Amino acid sequence: MDNVEDWDATGQPILKSPTRARDATREWEFDANATYNEVVFSEAWKQHRPAAYHQYRRDWVEIPRDKRETPFPLHLDIETTTRCNLKCPMCSRTQMVEAGEFDEWAFISREDYARIIDEATANGVRSIKLNYLGEPLLHKDVVWQVAYAKEKGVIDVLMNTNATALTQRNARALLEAGVDGVFISFDAANPRDYEQQRVGTSMGRVLDNVYTFVKLRNQIRPGCQVRVSMVMYDDPKWREQFQAMRVIWKNIVDAIGYAYFVEHDPKRLLEHPKVDGFHCAQPFHRMFLKANGNVTICCFDERDQTPMGNWKTQSLSEIWNGELYRSVRGLHASGRYHEMKLCRRCYFPVSYKQPGR
Repeated sequence: MDNVEDWDATGQPILKSPTRARDATREWEFDANATYNEVVFSEAWKQHRPAAYHQYRRDWVEIPRDKRETPFPLHLDIETTTRCNLKCPMCSRTQMVEAGEFDEWAFISREDYARIIDEATANGVRSIKLNYLGEPLLHKDVVWQVAYAKEKGVIDVLMNTNATALTQRNARALLEAGVDGVFISFDAANPRDYEQQRVGTSMGRVLDNVYTFVKLRNQIRPGCQVRVSMVMYDDPKWREQFQAMRVIWKNIVDAIGYAYFVEHDPKRLLEHPKVDGFHCAQPFHRMFLKANGNVTICCFDERDQTPMGNWKTQSLSEIWNGELYRSVRGLHASGRYHEMKLCRRCYFPVSYKQPGR
């Protein structure tokens, strides 16, 4: 227990650091969502979801837990744009922009987006998230993107957003289009600290936008989940901020959570010791489609170190069932994930929860 700094309201530990090596002699416990810590205020939104949604969530856990091969992923993360209106210091996008290594102006066209959704739904995809290094609300087609996915039968249409552009007009349009989940990055309860983390906006502006969105959600689409999350650091100051955020958002949003800061600077990345028995969920149930066409296995590969293919020149099914993707799943299924450089540098294995921790 020497790695626990505090405990949250659900009894989950707040760890001192996510990168401290674990005791390899202790049992590893699979959890499809283990790298994210959450405090749930309400699950009323679930009552409005169809039976197919609840089956999808069971599959989300069981497929990667059982290391099952499937003909198509359950979920797609789609980077509809690389454009963002903020310069957050913890974001790898900011680092790459400042180093001159990033295209800030990529936008997926309607034709390409429709082709992605058409193939995905024909193959039974259950969920999509408009998400990666850009801000999805800056795409002029964002409302159409949500509506098109819902019309084609996607069960769960989600987005990550900094909420600066979540105006009342956009909020209403997204809810009427059928958005199922909006996950908002909100990093502090103190305005000064917030503006330090979310460079280019103010806490008051985002508070107003989120509160307005929730009020409209309650009227228009009560089945839409609203979650607020922050980046956590190994510092009592930020754990205090999280506790304050619980007070701010309780009985307004459905949940708040945090994920630990992850170093993305390639000059500072360390290789972590192997965790016996570990395997990652992501290669078994999701695929990341970048605006430049590259397909990657996880959110940690923002520099395209291990591309699996290119959705602009290949079908999604061809990529998912191709030799490269199958070899990645094979390494994880056989306990050999550590043979991949990308996975050796990933903090997930050394930060996963353990029984009794």
